[in-house]
Amino acid sequence: MFRPGIQQESFKIMDTQRERGDRIWSQMIEHENYSDLNLLEPVALFERLRDDAGANRAVYHMAGWFDRPHPTGRDIRGECDFAAEKLAFVLARYRERLEPDTLAAILRFFTQFNFQSIYDSENHHLLFHSSRFIVASRFPELEFRNFEGRTGAGIAAEDLVWLKKFLRFRARRGWGEFDSTCYIIPDWECMCLLFDYSGDAELRRLCENMMNLLLADFMQESFEGCHGGAHGRIYPPEALDYAKGGSYALAYFYCGVGDGSRVDRAPVEALTSEFVPRPEILAIARWNPTGEIQIFERKHLHNLSDVLPEHPLAGSIRKCTLRSRNYLIGSVVSQDDYPDAISRGYACHQQHDWDAFLRGGSTRSRIFTHHPGDFGEHNRWTGDLCCRCGQFFMNRSAVLSLYNIPADQPFQYIHAYLPKAEFFDVIETPEVVFASTPMAYAALIFLNPWRWTDDYEFEGREIISDGAVNAAICEVAEAADYPSFIDFQKEILANSWSLDRDHLRLTYVSNRCGALELGADGSRWVDGVPVKRNDRLYDSPLIQSDWDSGIVTITAPGFEKLTLEF
Repeated sequence: MFRPGIQQESFKIMDTQRERGDRIWSQMIEHENYSDLNLLEPVALFERLRDDAGANRAVYHMAGWFDRPHPTGRDIRGECDFAAEKLAFVLARYRERLEPDTLAAILRFFTQFNFQSIYDSENHHLLFHSSRFIVASRFPELEFRNFEGRTGAGIAAEDLVWLKKFLRFRARRGWGEFDSTCYIIPDWECMCLLFDYSGDAELRRLCENMMNLLLADFMQESFEGCHGGAHGRIYPPEALDYAKGGSYALAYFYCGVGDGSRVDRAPVEALTSEFVPRPEILAIARWNPTGEIQIFERKHLHNLSDVLPEHPLAGSIRKCTLRSRNYLIGSVVSQDDYPDAISRGYACHQQHDWDAFLRGGSTRSRIFTHHPGDFGEHNRWTGDLCCRCGQFFMNRSAVLSLYNIPADQPFQYIHAYLPKAEFFDVIETPEVVFASTPMAYAALIFLNPWRWTDDYEFEGREIISDGAVNAAICEVAEAADYPSFIDFQKEILANSWSLDRDHLRLTYVSNRCGALELGADGSRWVDGVPVKRNDRLYDSPLIQSDWDSGIVTITAPGFEKLTLEF
């Protein structure tokens, strides 16, 4: 069991972080990952290539966001706040190098248009208030026509209050887009922007504390930057390959873990920021437990009606992650229902409910099951919006997933991601697919018949199991605990599993994980005892915080306890 010790050394990270940033810059410029949304081209021209004229032309183009169609054909009011944050960053960092026409174009964007997104999700609100605050605080006399004609001074004062309340709320109850490996990037961009350029000491401290907390949070659930377990809001690239996640880039840049050659994009706000994580965070990133470590978390329900919020929902998501030396498995273990039809329809929005990762393969050596939902709203590998047909539970290294798909859903099946080429060996039986790396083993059990997809794009990666009432079980283990992969297979096949289709109850009796039961009614049992939900915000050997307290303690290996107060 992990036992915290006394600080033995201090990490020297400034030079190495700078070197990693230089490498990322070089790879971003080489790959020309430029778009109308990331503003990488003008920042690269300002920051690295010293081409102020070219940078001004690119910024002027971005500032004309509302003068042309959306670059991908969507509503022009969709990602306008992404553009706003980038323009605010350029204004704050390069104001003295902006040509008069460029500065005028930026101020026109902010004062003549409503740049608040039509989308109400969490990251959009933070983008909007952060960018508006930065610009309004620098031009207190300007009138913002689309915000009741108020001046910058009044708007800046209002946004400053909002931003502090927002960060404090997230520290007390978690982020609704919980552990998102992609939406952490716009959130991170905003916090770097505010940390460096807000000019407010208290807001800077809140951002610094939150960035240290978020890094500690996802690093305790990661191997070499691969952030495993359950996630709120995820897209297919991140769902299929850990290295595509924004958290992978942050882990490499700040902590030096992962494969830097695969990081060809990162927030320019981070690469130019004064923020450096505390040495305790690096200790967590480089730590590898010798045994099993359980991580319990509670997160605020992701919803559209109370983003700040003034009157927060009572509900939440509980998740559990088990980290061993060579595998990581995690799941949502319970989720409260939403109180009304509008917010309920948003439930499970791009949610990644469980995930297993085996070390010794690649950043794609992962397994999960999922109901695909409506491809029109989402796509093959992200949350089943408006369906909410899954229940999940885990105990130790086993995850149970139970599905009851309504008849009106277009896809009456579940599917699994299990990329055969990314594992050392894959063995198939009528009910179980076994996968191994040299370091860890996994068994994926199907309660309905299964087949490999005939879709060419996902051949050898996707397994389909038909049936509206359906279930799957995954158990993982250390390779070192068995004489051979065959012995692991024998143990799993000696376990028992069943699905009561009339009462919608899934049972799994495991030699290592106990007798587990999961009901569609939300009941969860271990060895005949009802499971009590964990009600703490963070409960792990590394991070501790009571729900709604605003006080987080981090105990990193080799360091004394660190307290972050919000």
